[in-house]
Amino acid sequence: MKKIFLLSLIFSIIFLTGCGKKIEQNSLDKIIERDTLIVGVKTDSKPFGFISKTGHNEGFDIDVARYVAKDLLGSERKVQFIPVTPNNRMEAITSGDVDMVIATMSITPQRQYFIDFSIPYYIAGQTAIVKKKSEIYNFSDLKHKKIIVVLGTTAEKNIRRIIPNATIIGFKNYSDAFNAFKQNQGEAISSDNTILSGFLQDNKDYRMLKNKISQEPYAIAIKKEDNQKLKKNLDIIVNRMINDGTIKNLKQKWHIAG
Repeated sequence: MKKIFLLSLIFSIIFLTGCGKKIEQNSLDKIIERDTLIVGVKTDSKPFGFISKTGHNEGFDIDVARYVAKDLLGSERKVQFIPVTPNNRMEAITSGDVDMVIATMSITPQRQYFIDFSIPYYIAGQTAIVKKKSEIYNFSDLKHKKIIVVLGTTAEKNIRRIIPNATIIGFKNYSDAFNAFKQNQGEAISSDNTILSGFLQDNKDYRMLKNKISQEPYAIAIKKEDNQKLKKNLDIIVNRMINDGTIKNLKQKWHIAG
């Protein structure tokens, strides 16, 4: 009788303990349950992510985020935008502050060690802009020059590797970097051609170098753990955007070449 009682007690404890465990949801299920997609975006990188004169988030990446929200949740309005910078967007992903980052973020082996990516939705290339009257025409002319970059970007890493004798002047965001460039703190500013083209749209006294020193595959960045379901869905969505002409239309809408 005692043995039966003990066995029943042990079974009850095991059963109750098992029922008390909370089954961890994957990221896609959390998004669907919340019914809102939280996306980290840039606010100073026209034409990909910026704040309009009316105070709204606009740009190529913003439209991509709205497309994803419509596909996952049925409405492009079901998205909340969180400002991120090259310095904090990795942390925003790993900490879970955002569901994903869509912010001109390139896939790199170093980043893939910590986070995951969808397939690329856009291929950019790093170049630089200088004054129209400048005698700088390619990257070899930038030796021993002052080059402005945004810290934490692939542009910073590439310049340090390719032109080690250049003087790097780094800033935390593009607004400060572009302002410093206009104030002649550097002979050039280097970033992806997509971001630099946005600057040129509003500043006609500068020109872009013709050559590029890298290929930058932009992709949607997500947390690495337990996200295969979300990644699979994002890959399908991005592939559809490419095939149904959405990406092409967004390039035309935001006057992006290539």
